Amino acid sequence: MAQIEIIAEIANAHQGQPETALELALQCARSGADAVKFQVYTAEELLVSSHPRFEHFKKQSFPAATWEDILGKAIEACPSVYCDVFGTASLKVAHSAGVRKFKIHSSDLGNDHLLKLTAQLSDKTLLSAGGATVPEISHALSFFSGMEKGKVILMHGYQSFPTKVEDSSLERIDFLKSVFGDRCEYGYMDHVDGDDPFAMILPLMAVRDDVTTIEKHVTLDRAARGIDYYSSLEPEEFGRFVTLVRRAESAYGTQPHSFTASEKKYRTTMKKHWVAARDMDAGELLQGKDLVMKRVDGVDAAPLKLAQVVGRRLLNACEKDQLIRRNDVRQTVWALPVARFSSSRLPGKALIDAGGMPALVHLMKRLKQSKRLDNIVFCTTRQPEDDQLATLIGDMGIDVHRGQTDDVLARMLGAIKGHEVDVIVRITGDDILVDPDYIDQGIEYHLGNNFEYTDLKDLPSGTEGELFDARLLQDIKDNSNDSSGTEYLTFYVTRNGDQFARGSLPVDPAHLHDWRLTLDTTEDYEVIGSFLNAMREQGKQIDYRLDDIVDFFTRHPEQLAINAKVRQRTDPPNVDATINWRKLAAAIISD
Repeated sequence: MAQIEIIAEIANAHQGQPETALELALQCARSGADAVKFQVYTAEELLVSSHPRFEHFKKQSFPAATWEDILGKAIEACPSVYCDVFGTASLKVAHSAGVRKFKIHSSDLGNDHLLKLTAQLSDKTLLSAGGATVPEISHALSFFSGMEKGKVILMHGYQSFPTKVEDSSLERIDFLKSVFGDRCEYGYMDHVDGDDPFAMILPLMAVRDDVTTIEKHVTLDRAARGIDYYSSLEPEEFGRFVTLVRRAESAYGTQPHSFTASEKKYRTTMKKHWVAARDMDAGELLQGKDLVMKRVDGVDAAPLKLAQVVGRRLLNACEKDQLIRRNDVRQTVWALPVARFSSSRLPGKALIDAGGMPALVHLMKRLKQSKRLDNIVFCTTRQPEDDQLATLIGDMGIDVHRGQTDDVLARMLGAIKGHEVDVIVRITGDDILVDPDYIDQGIEYHLGNNFEYTDLKDLPSGTEGELFDARLLQDIKDNSNDSSGTEYLTFYVTRNGDQFARGSLPVDPAHLHDWRLTLDTTEDYEVIGSFLNAMREQGKQIDYRLDDIVDFFTRHPEQLAINAKVRQRTDPPNVDATINWRKLAAAIISD
């Protein structure tokens, strides 16, 4: 194993005093650090001016001339110097002072402007991976694809002031290696409480992962220790050691592709978003130069990808520093209801009477009431028995796509092939009571939060749907270990932790009911039929809403008892719904 590079992280320990920053660097160098690292930034490129910590960072930052003095002296006295840079202005300041090694914070992994310039100017780059998804890391690595392996180091770790031992997720290092392989090297940034014994133990544990770089926050004064004190334990001390080993086991985590609650908070707090670089009018064509990445306080939305909005026209005027969301530009949304004639539990259910019309027709008429759908394409199979369904729906003026029998995802992707579709609303043929108002709300929620997947699962079963980015579905198809179970498509998202930006539409409390209103059995048909007959009598054959559903079943709970014992189908047997992250990452990097 090559010698690990130990970097002394100065961060903001200088408290805004230039002489303290330099003194820390010099003492760390004399103490054996292989490198020291400074954080170079301006408040203006780090956060929007309304952010509550704007003035704090304003006071902590140094002007360019001061940085040139500090960095120049550090370069002369220290073995090596790195700089965290948080924008192109900071990068240029550090580079002008002679620094050629940089670190990109995980909040900037989507900052195309900074990544591109760093790749041009850097001899060696550290990429922080704390709170970052595989696609985000892959995007950043794509800018450094021409660099040698040892010139890019992917650094695991994040600051939670301090980070708990059990939130350190050291197993993430192995996960990152399994995804990115030899495209880069790997390192660890430790942020455990300095008074905790694990402040030293965790970095040592990271050595197990063959990291090439360890970054550690340092202080000016530590108590002297006796020679070889660390290797000897008394019985009482040994007991404490056993406890520490158990804590070390918890530090690795069990789901490297998922984030802990604190890491999710870190991601939300620290992540930069694309905001308007200037005031813009409705109708303007968004270009890359019109957007910059900054932190925005109080935003739960996922960071969007630049390509999702660039080249499209603004629907409304926006002000400088305004967060850009996907619903600020035109997005194409298609509904893809999926059904076939064959059914093991209720044969021919697609054609069964539902309020005076075939169930499948009822579903289509419900979807047609949506105000946000740009198109509806019915997806069925090429089986002869489904000819009648294709003809029935085609006669309604609705497009029909026929595809593979056993691969539902391939069928859906076939329906949009050759078309520019951003979002797909997936509806199963069992959900004939789907609510068009909630579908529209779901679309706005999905686009307004820049999600890749949104569910409406808090609605009663049979009235909901789910939304997928078309790109996400293609990624699942191309990179899943086994796509044969995509009849259960949701599992391909939920089983892969926090690597996809996903959310659940908030539902009116009055509509939060765990009722089974899906059409899959004879008992289900009896329950749904009673409701539809009531609506037909009231002149609301297809125009009912969730309020009507709640009102009816609240007054007739005996109807819900009819199918209360029907068991919902669970996960498909012997289907691996995990994603081959290494394959997906390679595709993004090479794209």
